[in-house]
Amino acid sequence: MFRSFLEALVKSSQTQLFGKPLESSQTPKNTKSMSKALPPVATSVLHLHRLTELVLICSRSSNSLLNMMQVWSIVANHFTEAACHVDRTVSKLAITSYHQILTEVMRKRVELPHFTFNESLLKPMEDMLSLGLCDMDTQDQIVSCLCELAEANAREMKSGWKALFRSLRSVKVPVSNQEDTWTTPVFEVVSVVLERDDINIFADAIIDCIMCLEKFICSGSVQQSKDTVYIDHKIESHNARLAVQLGLPSLKYLSRIATMLSIMYSIDQRPFFAGSDRIKVPSVGLDGTSGTRALFDFLPYNDKSGLLKVWWIMIEGMCGTVLECHQQIQAQTMETVYSMLRALAIIPGPQFQILIMCHQLFPMLTSWVKRSSRLKWIHNENMESNFKHACGLAIELVSDTITALRRNPEKYDFDTEVAINSLLQHVMVLLIACVQQPLEGIARVGCSCIRHLLFSTGKELDHHLNVVCRGLADACNASLEAVHLVLIPFTQPNRLEGSNENGLVRVYARKDTPSAVAHRLATLTHQVFLNDKQVDMLAKESAPAPQATAEEKVEQYMRSYVIAWPADRGSTKPSRVPFSDLVVGLLAHSLLIQTVNDLFVGEEHPVQRCSELGALLRVLTPQTMSLLLDAVWDSYEVCLAFNHRPGLRYLIQKVGCLNDLTPGLVKQAQKSYSTYINTILFLRINVKEQKSCGGGAGIVGGEGDEGKVYSHAGLSLESIDTSWEGILDTCLKEASCQLCAAYSLMHSTQGYSSILRHKPIINKKGRRSSEKESEKETVQESFEVNDIDHWTGTVISLLNMYLNLHDDLFTLLLPAIYPACTELTVNITDTKVRNTVKAILERVASIKNII
Repeated sequence: MFRSFLEALVKSSQTQLFGKPLESSQTPKNTKSMSKALPPVATSVLHLHRLTELVLICSRSSNSLLNMMQVWSIVANHFTEAACHVDRTVSKLAITSYHQILTEVMRKRVELPHFTFNESLLKPMEDMLSLGLCDMDTQDQIVSCLCELAEANAREMKSGWKALFRSLRSVKVPVSNQEDTWTTPVFEVVSVVLERDDINIFADAIIDCIMCLEKFICSGSVQQSKDTVYIDHKIESHNARLAVQLGLPSLKYLSRIATMLSIMYSIDQRPFFAGSDRIKVPSVGLDGTSGTRALFDFLPYNDKSGLLKVWWIMIEGMCGTVLECHQQIQAQTMETVYSMLRALAIIPGPQFQILIMCHQLFPMLTSWVKRSSRLKWIHNENMESNFKHACGLAIELVSDTITALRRNPEKYDFDTEVAINSLLQHVMVLLIACVQQPLEGIARVGCSCIRHLLFSTGKELDHHLNVVCRGLADACNASLEAVHLVLIPFTQPNRLEGSNENGLVRVYARKDTPSAVAHRLATLTHQVFLNDKQVDMLAKESAPAPQATAEEKVEQYMRSYVIAWPADRGSTKPSRVPFSDLVVGLLAHSLLIQTVNDLFVGEEHPVQRCSELGALLRVLTPQTMSLLLDAVWDSYEVCLAFNHRPGLRYLIQKVGCLNDLTPGLVKQAQKSYSTYINTILFLRINVKEQKSCGGGAGIVGGEGDEGKVYSHAGLSLESIDTSWEGILDTCLKEASCQLCAAYSLMHSTQGYSSILRHKPIINKKGRRSSEKESEKETVQESFEVNDIDHWTGTVISLLNMYLNLHDDLFTLLLPAIYPACTELTVNITDTKVRNTVKAILERVASIKNII
């Protein structure tokens, strides 16, 4: 009977306000267009007054909660519809009546555990704000109502906090609003939660409060999925102001929450955090792989209150806001995140801190670098600097964490050791992704961070240094990805294929690069493909007034180039390479090879650095050493493959606007070869010293590595002496002989094409074409002469390195030295090379008492 009367009263009120009863619906509707204009005197006799009085009587009665829930299910949508009435008097009356009902229900009926009726009481306000059913005046009144409700009934709110903070997250600000007074009521609600000296209120509301504040930090953010950055200036100004007004205070409140969580962690009898049971924590193993145990099961903490899950979801949300927030506050957001992470090392402890970094921080940074296109990096001034700042802070945090743990044996156990190993793996995934980016600044920061881990934190890493070194080898290989791709259409060495006459390789130009970026790319092209003398020549040639007009220069610098070729059927490899990817990849590769060189050789001779870096070899396993040497040798072979393709070099010459200068990777090939041969020599010296000191012949023998055969430098080591002396001597001999034999063949009548033992190329008809083939020969010969001049210095350096060895070491390495020298006794006309070979042979004769 009462239910029928209540439904009839709701329909009568709808007819009075909108002219007809509205269709029943689960979701409230926007009733502005259906609102009926009322005379001023009619508002005092509205049925809405009677409906409010009836609901208040029900709330004050002693009836069960079920009866009240049934009443509310009937009238809730009508209050929402009335609050959206076009007549401001009606909407104001509806919200005021709604506020009276909420206050009365919460005071008279205390919500019991596991009940969520208070959340359903506040649901209409959430619908009005989230669905955009009300205007700005109505929204301000709703926010003020929520603020008063939180202040007056904070202890009785219980599950109502969830709907309350969801309502605040939906508050909208018009672009024309130039005042920041509207933010005051919003943050007053947050202050109620944080400033009340009641841990129960804090536990009930904190999860929803955190999510609301993180939503405020993202206020004013633009869509990250679009490449374009050109938006309306008025909207951008509004977004920046909104980010500052909402984001910065939210960051301060979140910092306070982190401090309060640290304080509550020390309380033995802390309350249960509402909603923490719904937080899903991933299942992982100790090594970071998928497992059956929950993530927190591995922590040495017993937490039944859900506090650690609150910490988890707060930092997870903060890491997400770094990507989504407006760039006006992105730097401050990053600083807040890292301050929270540093505090975790003390409370709750370093294990929890490492888990957070592994599963939240570094996945976020990796996602940031991978999902951002080159155009975003270029056109966004702050994005690159913010990312580099974030990477630097992350690596610094990792270094400090590992150093602190290594110096505190009490906290360093097996689980911590495995966690550090997983952490370094996540770090290297991020840095490899940075190295692969086609932008100089991002690629450089990846190389710099790898170098920092090796040289600044390497002493504390101990055997974990193997993870970093393996990542360094992977980064070296990843940086050559563009070179491997561009070599695909140039299948045959020493041939000017890929020219426009066959149409195999084409170059596409796009006007999408600012002139400053294009000019910097041109400078990097000179640095990568030209030697120092060529760069000086190009600088002298460009000193006079340019031949092209200013307009033509601007147009040229605004272009970016893409090298493309027909894709093979069934191949999953890309069939195009942006020229910027090729240049930046080679630049990063050069920096990484230099890091390998400095790690083992440095500026001093290997003999002098042997005692200084001996500890390094006691840490690195033979497998890690083999991976590093493989990466360096692959670098040398790829550079040779590039240099042996005149067609590709001719293409780079035109695309890179190098005039008549010969491009090539001779300089990089020399650096890679020098790094490889010096590293092998250093390892050989170390093995000799260990053996003479009674330390055994192995370099390190990590557990499980004994008896294994490792091959590198493209050499098959199965048929040789598998001791480290035999392996290193064979590698040293093969590498030295290969260089000397190739250099000798450069001077022979067989020409440059004999280096890789390929036959001369002729056309299909068995004869040479006259003009175009003659032009190819001229280009190819210029490449050959240029390369021979540069390889002369490398050969002399190799010979001098052997010549400067002590007599005992020189005698020990004589099986590797003598065959290399015999390769240089024929076809060589260079005086310096011949004199150096002569000096070595005389020393051999002297040692063997031949003369």
